[in-house]
Amino acid sequence: MKKNILILLYSIICTFGSAQETAKMVLGDWTFHPNYTLERNARNYPGNKTEAPKSRFQQFKTLGEPLLFYEKYPTERLTDFFEAVKLPQTEFSIELWILNHVNLPVGSLITARGKDAKEQPAWLLGYYGDEILFHIMTESGEEKTLTSKIKKGWKQYWGHLVGTYDGSKMKLYLNGELLAESAEIQGKLKYPSSSQIELAAYLEEEPYMETSNLVKASRLYNYALEPDDIKKRLDELQAMVEEGKLYPEVFHYNAGPYLNFATQTSINIVWETDRPAKAVVEYGKSLPLTEKKEISNFALIQEITLDNLNPETPYYYQIKSIAQDGKEINSGVLTFGTAVQHESAFSFCILGDTESRPHINSRLAKLIWEERPNFMLHLGDVTDGGVQNHKFEWNQEYFTGITQVASRIPMFPVAGNGESDLYWYKRYHRLPEPESYYTYTFGNARFFMLNSNEAAELKKGGVQYEWLRTQLAQSKATWKFVTHHHCPISSDEDDFGNTWEGKKSTQGDPRFDDLKRLYEEFGVDVVFYGHVHAYERSWPIKEGKINKTDGVIYIMSGGAGGHLEDFAPTHSWFSSKTQRGNHFCKVDIQGNEFFFKMYDLEGRLRDYLELKK
Repeated sequence: MKKNILILLYSIICTFGSAQETAKMVLGDWTFHPNYTLERNARNYPGNKTEAPKSRFQQFKTLGEPLLFYEKYPTERLTDFFEAVKLPQTEFSIELWILNHVNLPVGSLITARGKDAKEQPAWLLGYYGDEILFHIMTESGEEKTLTSKIKKGWKQYWGHLVGTYDGSKMKLYLNGELLAESAEIQGKLKYPSSSQIELAAYLEEEPYMETSNLVKASRLYNYALEPDDIKKRLDELQAMVEEGKLYPEVFHYNAGPYLNFATQTSINIVWETDRPAKAVVEYGKSLPLTEKKEISNFALIQEITLDNLNPETPYYYQIKSIAQDGKEINSGVLTFGTAVQHESAFSFCILGDTESRPHINSRLAKLIWEERPNFMLHLGDVTDGGVQNHKFEWNQEYFTGITQVASRIPMFPVAGNGESDLYWYKRYHRLPEPESYYTYTFGNARFFMLNSNEAAELKKGGVQYEWLRTQLAQSKATWKFVTHHHCPISSDEDDFGNTWEGKKSTQGDPRFDDLKRLYEEFGVDVVFYGHVHAYERSWPIKEGKINKTDGVIYIMSGGAGGHLEDFAPTHSWFSSKTQRGNHFCKVDIQGNEFFFKMYDLEGRLRDYLELKK
């Protein structure tokens, strides 16, 4: 009897163990997002985040030989973040969730391989440029690689790459579509000695780009996903993107804190949480914080104005957000300064066309922070195309790169064609009505901010034209600056006629002809704009000629995160300086003196100008 019981128990244990071994499960689940912060005492990542996987050997490790992929060496490698004993032996699936919004060839892969590059990987899923591939090696020595050319992905830039193997058939999917399959191999996977999972990025063409700019998530399964499984997973990932979430579960800020429109006595703050939350904003001129404002309604995007502040004064602040289930997150203690008195010196930094490269914008943010300007002037194309159905371009790209500095230095933006519907632009900014165009004073300067997406409004008799005429006529400011996105004049190679094909360029957008005459009539000093992704400064211009006494200077600064552009092959009569490359500008004003500098991505001075009145 006892023997029969023991046999029965053994049978139950074996059956249970077998069921456990064959249970379908996710073996590895990894999330990636850049951890961009300023340096030293200003280092702060607001709220919570999900940490990317790290090597289990932090003090000492050997990576082994790099894997050459499409004749490229990796720029970044992550290994030893998964235990080799847990690797699937036969059936499995591997996925990569990719955001590729750059115009130069880049790539990434995830693979199970040894440290000797001569040993073939057991499996590999990756892509480079316009091709994806899935490779398998089995114990019998058989190997197979599936490849497929790819075009635009979901929402143009997102790709869900999945490779599956059920022991006899391998399949390759992109965004739920079966692109290639093969039944030419079968059996167990052949793992090299000292196997490890490696995630590698091939970003040679994109300086400062990180794996986390490209790869947003990855999963390893111990079974072959069916089409319905892949669709369900894709639906989950797409829902996160639609909602603007950066992390799948943790309560977090997915935008801001974002300072905008600072005056001598007030400042506006905007932020967004991944779920509805109320908030408490604490602030003051010293620590501990003694003042506070509360927002009792639950919402995703929240905005507040801190008012009754003192002019030209440094302040501290922090935001506490509380979700409906009581969970809390904290922005950490941050800083800002109010606008200066009329007679005081001040400075501002200029950037335009931040668009699609948070890694470039992060670099510029750090350089701008080192200058400690009073505010930032954004020349439009905050996003590449962040209209209503492309919310991710704000959360995954713009705020990812810029929050580190915009949580401490206020932004004054204009809209570009990238946010032409103004849907998210208005939700993420609190600006004077009608918000699409406005004016403000800082020190002894007056700034006139236009929405150049509305061509008819810029012509004589148009709404913005007549508004600007009135504002300019009323202004007694020492310095007058106009800001909009599109180009009144430009030496661009092909935006205004392809100069390489022998076509004569209009050397700028003709719809600004009326405005240019208005600028000259009322003595505008400088017009700032972007749109063309390069740098150009004109001579002072009046009535179509260089006029160093009464002319208007035009400065095109579109060198943030957009795809870089170039200039026509011959010199333009109005052009004083051109420069192709990522950059930002800085203006210092003290009384009747104006000092202008342009710096490249390495912080090197590339242009300089002084004006005196």
